[in-house]
Amino acid sequence: MLTKRFARKQLSIAVALATSGLMSSAMAQDVTSDDSEQFAPTSLEEVVVVGRLQSVAASLTDERLELPYSADFLGFEAISRAGDSTIGAALRRVTGVTLVDNKFIYIRGLGERYSNVTVNGAAVPSPDLARSVIPLDLFPASIVESLKVQKSWGPELPANFGGGAIDIRTRSVPSGPVAAVSIGTGLNTESDDGLTYSNGSGSMPVTLSNAISRYKGDLSQTNIFDTENAAGNTITRAEAEGLQRDLILSLDRNAVLKQGSLDPDRDIKVDLGNAWDVTDELVFGASISGAYDEEYRNKNQIKRSVGSPETSFSEAQRTVYELRKTLAIVLGAEYAQDNTIQLSHYIIQNDADEARITSSFSNNNPAVDNFPNLKYATRLEERELELTQLSGSHRLGEFSPSPALEMLSFDWFYSDAKATTDVPNATTFSGSIDRNTSPAKPFISQSNTAGQFEFLSLEDNVESWGGRLELPVDIDGRELTVSGGWWNSEKSREYYGYTANVGTTATVGTPQTVFTDERINDLNNIFDISMGSGFGNESYVAAQKVGAVYGGLDFRLSEEWRVTVGSRWEEYQQAVLPVNLLDFTGVFNQQLIEQLQDPNQKFAIQNDDIYSSFALTYSGLSLLAANEFQIRFSVSNTVVRPDLRELADVAYIDPELSVRVFGNPSLQSTEILNYDLRGEFYYDGGDNFTVSLFYKDLELPIEQVEGAGSDDDTVLRYINGDSGEVYGVEVEGLKTLPAGLFLSGNVTLSDSEISITSNNEVTNTDRRLTGHSKYVVNASLGYDSPDERHSASLLYNVSSERIFFAGTSGNDDAFEQPFGSLDLIYNYYPTENLSLKVKVTNLLDSSREFEQKNSSGTNVKILEQEVGTSVGLSLSWKY
Repeated sequence: MLTKRFARKQLSIAVALATSGLMSSAMAQDVTSDDSEQFAPTSLEEVVVVGRLQSVAASLTDERLELPYSADFLGFEAISRAGDSTIGAALRRVTGVTLVDNKFIYIRGLGERYSNVTVNGAAVPSPDLARSVIPLDLFPASIVESLKVQKSWGPELPANFGGGAIDIRTRSVPSGPVAAVSIGTGLNTESDDGLTYSNGSGSMPVTLSNAISRYKGDLSQTNIFDTENAAGNTITRAEAEGLQRDLILSLDRNAVLKQGSLDPDRDIKVDLGNAWDVTDELVFGASISGAYDEEYRNKNQIKRSVGSPETSFSEAQRTVYELRKTLAIVLGAEYAQDNTIQLSHYIIQNDADEARITSSFSNNNPAVDNFPNLKYATRLEERELELTQLSGSHRLGEFSPSPALEMLSFDWFYSDAKATTDVPNATTFSGSIDRNTSPAKPFISQSNTAGQFEFLSLEDNVESWGGRLELPVDIDGRELTVSGGWWNSEKSREYYGYTANVGTTATVGTPQTVFTDERINDLNNIFDISMGSGFGNESYVAAQKVGAVYGGLDFRLSEEWRVTVGSRWEEYQQAVLPVNLLDFTGVFNQQLIEQLQDPNQKFAIQNDDIYSSFALTYSGLSLLAANEFQIRFSVSNTVVRPDLRELADVAYIDPELSVRVFGNPSLQSTEILNYDLRGEFYYDGGDNFTVSLFYKDLELPIEQVEGAGSDDDTVLRYINGDSGEVYGVEVEGLKTLPAGLFLSGNVTLSDSEISITSNNEVTNTDRRLTGHSKYVVNASLGYDSPDERHSASLLYNVSSERIFFAGTSGNDDAFEQPFGSLDLIYNYYPTENLSLKVKVTNLLDSSREFEQKNSSGTNVKILEQEVGTSVGLSLSWKY
């Protein structure tokens, strides 16, 4: 078997280089020729380039060929070639993968909740308030060595597996000196001008926090008067009103929205590293890298009520400023080539600052009156992920007490991560504008919630650790690999939210003229303050523990046949408890205690089960004229559990589309049977062709459906369906062409079905799964000049319409329409160390659109959002 693996080496190198899009067709010919031709290049520079690429790109293809389960890989060369700045953008090139909101990955038609994301095999927390998985735009591509997308399950993976498992493999220490710097700028065609505002002090004022405790959440004038006098502090009602006004004055009301020009995109990346030979056998390496990236984007929206689109709709002018900062420090040591230890530390920050003005009409305020409601809103969301990992890889080798144990290997890891999200002061001011006057006259509404100030805080801590042993055994010339290990994770989460409401009478003006210090201090003007969002509980605490042990056998029956079996025992414990921060009576906690004593309570769950897999692989020659081919079949049973957010009985805002989402404590886990059949065919020159068939049977799939909301407020919630299935075919390939051109691409054709009979509100009880696309297409046309100074790629990505949420009350399901993305990347290499990159994204100027047919049969565009075309320019220097 070792002979066959070695013979495959040249082919795997050619495939890796070709699929990375980093060579011309002539170069591909050289790699697959005999040894004398392969190592007779025209320049030393070319030898260095080819040698560097072989180390990573070839190893990924070897891993794909040797893995008994279906998986796809992306190396840093392929990511760099495509010009992708984040992991999310890079993964949309993978077969059967679609990118949603530029953050979340759908695999084989299943939504992001069915995708499990790990970093170097370890569980990591998500700082996103609205999703169950970590947003993949959080990770810059600069820290990635490779990405693995495994589509058929094996026991070394967590049992929480649906569409696939994504493992982000970060860069290891360099093998020699590394120094690189990159600076870039850019613009977006829809983001020349936009809204900005001055950020204030941010977090909840200490004055307000102390008042909530002192007055037990009731900030009314009457309660302030009663509380102070009961405590012996004799005050008048006017003084009580003055104390209440002081609370309003403590709030940061300086959210002055201004229209003006927006700064261009800016980014800078720095990378330094080296390796040192301590002794003949001991090598120490270290690297440090940092990245800074900022951009403004207009995400203007139009929303329409599905029932009354002509009279009930809203238009929002939205500008979002995003700031990303990354620091990565990696230390590592290698001894005798068989033992490595690595310590990595990452700090990743992502801030999104939004300014929005929304004008809307409703059934109670129809468009014919020309007197639209107005909302002025600001929202700063500060996200941070801090991740520390220690890992090791060891092989007994020369230290083995027996020749039979020389190949025994042991890999282990420990990971400690903390994700935090803070919304220090999200403001919303409600009003209206009379367009019948000249000039138009703005008003602040008469309401107890004319001004709302929201303070949110999330802290998510995850510890994860595990180990794996593997031993190959020779049995009469056939290789049996015995493996086993353990995997654990512990998660704790605290999510707290406060909403302060400021009420007033109808007043002519805007927020900056109505909510001034002068007007609030004047007791002749009516102002009031209260606490609570009006949407139920805003806070919860949660914990989750997963413990697993697993084992497997991988037996090569012959040169052609290979059988792999494995099982995993996994115990799962989870608890989610709502918290009422404004309950000072103890009634809420007492009710919670009583509910926890109910045998049918939904707050805490514990279960354990065994999950198994079987894989059969056949390898051969000359089928479909291929030099080498492999056919794999696998079957497994897995589970997808509801995330803590989905189970928490709280409401939160999805900031990307400005929709409100409610959790559901009654959600149950989804049991899945997975079937996969894949054929891979490899040809001369790096050409390759792969076709896969897949089928998934789901019991109690989790779906997102429409909930009851106001005319201009979309509300979503989660439910369990009865059953579902997904099935389809994936085709991918690469073909080298003359004149330095090459063509690669993939197509996924699939269908799905879900049955929901337990929910009477859902319109279509039999339909496709939420988030499923019937087709996904990725295509790439690349070019490399013979002198290796120029390269270019034209990339296209599109998926069919997919269900955004299930319709209710006679309305059809809402569909997100196809978004065709065409990108162009050009690279110029004037010297060995210097490169210039130009990237143009969304050349077709596509926009995001969502449509829904109402109960009358009228098709309505319920949501439209601008995207625009982006142009980027970057200059890089590398030693």
